[in-house]
Amino acid sequence: QHRVFVGDMQRFNTVEIGPQTRARDILDLVEAQGELRGEAAAEPGGWMLWEIAQDFGMKRPLRDYELPAEVYASWNSNTRLNSFMIKKTPLASLLASKAMPSSSPMYSGHVQWESKRGKWNKRWMELKEHSLWLSKRDNGKDSTFLCSLSNFDCYYVARTHKAPKPFVFALKSTDNLTLFENPADYLHVFSCNENEGQRWMERVLLARSYVLHKERTVLFGAAAAPAAVTGSPNQNSSKATSSSRAAAPLINVNTLQAPAGPSTTKNPFQSGSLLAKAST
Repeated sequence: QHRVFVGDMQRFNTVEIGPQTRARDILDLVEAQGELRGEAAAEPGGWMLWEIAQDFGMKRPLRDYELPAEVYASWNSNTRLNSFMIKKTPLASLLASKAMPSSSPMYSGHVQWESKRGKWNKRWMELKEHSLWLSKRDNGKDSTFLCSLSNFDCYYVARTHKAPKPFVFALKSTDNLTLFENPADYLHVFSCNENEGQRWMERVLLARSYVLHKERTVLFGAAAAPAAVTGSPNQNSSKATSSSRAAAPLINVNTLQAPAGPSTTKNPFQSGSLLAKAST
């Protein structure tokens, strides 16, 4: 069971998230509970489930077909700082399945890259071949590989960051930090002006969507069983009340029970043979 916050940290529903539960399943279920009404409904954009990575001070929207259970598995189980939150965002239409590009986007430009904590260097960054590359020159001849979008995604940096430019974003691995021998390879932080930063976010998020579409085709198959809400909203409280409810079985267990009375199974051996006599 996981808390899924709605809009801010003051309201939440408790949701059972299975291994095949998709982000869209959670949105549909919480919306059916009437939790997505009110003032926030008038805000621009569409509802999306967000990963709030408090341990790194970052956040990103989950695409409708992503599996929150996989996101949860990448978190540090010792700190338990991270959470899921439903918020509105203009990125909803960009990251919808119907907006999937026919080829992976490309982009390039100057950014400030945090090579070490607190140390920033101007670099030419390129989004190409489903990966990010850095170089000191804008001709890209000395470019070096940074990370692949097969296992990295783009995050807004929400925590106050001492950066040379006003907009800060990051490329963070979708795997668990324990899989990295060098922690510096797990996270890459960048800074640039607001407009350029938003363009980088959109291009990288869309390129990651393309990679998921091509490499994780199972995510785009038939919808999985929806998540179950185990808490119903309390209109007089700022959070959902908890009331446990047993999950319905996936199959009818009665159909697996042996029939009553003597067995009518036919003896597979020839009548009168020694095997037939021995099996009776």
